[in-house]
Amino acid sequence: MKILIAYASKSGTAKEAAELLAADLQNHTVTVADIEKKDPVPGDFDYIVLGGPIRGGKAHKALRRYTKKWEAALAAIPHTLFLCCAYADLLIDYMEMTFPTSVRESAEEQLCFGGVLDVSRQRGLDRLIARMMRNSILEDEDGEQVLPCLMPEHIRVLADRLRVRR
Repeated sequence: MKILIAYASKSGTAKEAAELLAADLQNHTVTVADIEKKDPVPGDFDYIVLGGPIRGGKAHKALRRYTKKWEAALAAIPHTLFLCCAYADLLIDYMEMTFPTSVRESAEEQLCFGGVLDVSRQRGLDRLIARMMRNSILEDEDGEQVLPCLMPEHIRVLADRLRVRR
């Protein structure tokens, strides 16, 4: 099966998630594409995994642009949508803000791959905002800060489902 893993990324989290997924799909022909740099045609693939980050409550501009351009094609091809975000409880809201209804409703799954709050990956105002977010995160029962992170277990579950497809 030909699988497209298309993503947009600002600080590298969505790219890392896409690469982790691709590494688990060695029995398929997988193309990993940064849609900020490439514009892969969805019709060239049997399955599509599409996603990117949520930053400041908004999806990456390249992800919104790609989804709008290829809306009809995406809705017609089996696909999974993912977002990298620190607040998994807001996933449904973020999905609704990011993807057209036809793309969301035709998706086999809508997943959160987690988010990374790493100040060192940020620049300028983003760095200041990330620092403020980090400082406002609640502590766990042991008094340790619980920072958002990538969720490789969610990526593996998707990989397991795709591995058995033909």
